[in-house]
Amino acid sequence: MALRIKVASAEFESATSDGWVDGLLQGKKEIWVYVELGTEQEYIPTDNDDPRTEYRLFRGCDVFYAKSQERLEVQIYEAEQLNVTVILYS
Repeated sequence: MALRIKVASAEFESATSDGWVDGLLQGKKEIWVYVELGTEQEYIPTDNDDPRTEYRLFRGCDVFYAKSQERLEVQIYEAEQLNVTVILYS
């Protein structure tokens, strides 16, 4: 299952394969993530997607979880997940 990550518009637009972004994990209040992006692939919309929202899909990502934006900024992570699929949205 893919992780859905909400990112700022500027980060969404500038995200590239093998780049990185940070944002919030969908459905989890105040779980911040730093994502080392893998390879971008075509995103195929689902019925649950908001038609007013853009989505991008990356495979082979490494995700690092923090309890707050402050901890994320100083790279204090509570957990990590390697080689996962991530869907970015803004």
